[in-house]
Amino acid sequence: MAHDAGLWSRRRFLAVLGAAALGPGLARGYGLRSYFTWTQLRYPGAWDPNPRAAGRFLRELARRTSVEPAGRRRVLDPGDPGLFELPFLYVAGRFGPPELGPAGEEVLARYLEHGGFVLFDDATGVADSGFAEGVEDLLGRVMPGRPLTPLPADHTVYQSFYLLSGAPGRVLVKPFLYGVDREDLTPAVLSVNDLSGAWDADPVAGFTHPCVPGGERQRELAFRLGVNLVLYALTGNYKKDQVHIPFILKRRQRR
Repeated sequence: MAHDAGLWSRRRFLAVLGAAALGPGLARGYGLRSYFTWTQLRYPGAWDPNPRAAGRFLRELARRTSVEPAGRRRVLDPGDPGLFELPFLYVAGRFGPPELGPAGEEVLARYLEHGGFVLFDDATGVADSGFAEGVEDLLGRVMPGRPLTPLPADHTVYQSFYLLSGAPGRVLVKPFLYGVDREDLTPAVLSVNDLSGAWDADPVAGFTHPCVPGGERQRELAFRLGVNLVLYALTGNYKKDQVHIPFILKRRQRR
């Protein structure tokens, strides 16, 4: 009974927060705005392959939505209890798996169980990399019995703000995201396309990496996917509520 009540409270909170995050009109209607901190995990190894990506993405997030991001990312070490103050965690890597240690894995397991969202971003740009395999092993330990599988095309993460038909990044290793489900939510998502590599920008010379094979259109879609992931972290399946189906259909017709 207490478990059901907790889920109901979370859904009611997400519904109000979701209205604030979806657009200025809805935000004014609820009398609040949505605040967001880009939180990144620091661990031994290549934890920060695209160090300027977060700042560039946060400017786009503020420009495109009613979300008000903190000016700088927040970096946490594995096991930091400050993680429980934040709804979103970003874990990037290149080459090897993310090593969190037993204490870090225990905190991550509790974070995912209690409503946190984790985005894993493989920056290697190749299929079946050591990082992606390590993420799958890690999630098998912290979320046992829940497989990492491709997200279906109608998953909320592809509809939470923009209507998307794929999951591009700097490259196109796979045309979709992977995720692990818990009840009716997907609290852990993996991109194997180096999502933040599409955002990383030199303050003088522009973007750091070309996006292949789709060029600047692919980069734009990578920004849109990032916005959708943040909105999903803040709102869960709110956008799939019946009240928003006509709104979604109208936007789909205008694409």
